[in-house]
Amino acid sequence: MTQGWQGREPQPWARAAAWGVLACALPSAVWRLLMIAGWMPGTEPLRVLHEGEGGYVLGLSIAQLFAAVLVVGLVRPWGERFAGIRINRWVPVVLGTLGGTVMTWLFTVGLWLGIMAGRRPDQGALDGGPMWVMVAAYLPMNFFGPLTIIAVIGYARRRAARPSTTTAAGSRLSA
Repeated sequence: MTQGWQGREPQPWARAAAWGVLACALPSAVWRLLMIAGWMPGTEPLRVLHEGEGGYVLGLSIAQLFAAVLVVGLVRPWGERFAGIRINRWVPVVLGTLGGTVMTWLFTVGLWLGIMAGRRPDQGALDGGPMWVMVAAYLPMNFFGPLTIIAVIGYARRRAARPSTTTAAGSRLSA
């Protein structure tokens, strides 16, 4: 048993989903920061389109990564306590479900509905290789919302279950 879980270790599938959220968030956040800093070749037209929005882009990337780290907290011992106080399980369940639903709408549903309607996220500023690099960086975001919801389900199930202990004979007892 892992130290700190008191008999309620996260399920492997919930752990994979939570860490998957962080893996989904990193490429687009890094791409966005490199683009706005001028270090992403071929993105000058998009950078000009967003001139003066460096603070917004930085804030968006930080918020995105912070949200992903909070999802990882659903499968880590530090995610169950804040300042030494046990977090009521409904706070992460409600906020995680809302966040996962919003991200699913934005990137898994809304983005693709917009593309099918002829709207491009880059407003037509990119083409060729730079556009495909952007697509590759943002494609994992399609899974951010669904993976968040999966991690929340694991968290809710684990936190709702009563901790159990194993006796010397190997049978499980509810604590």
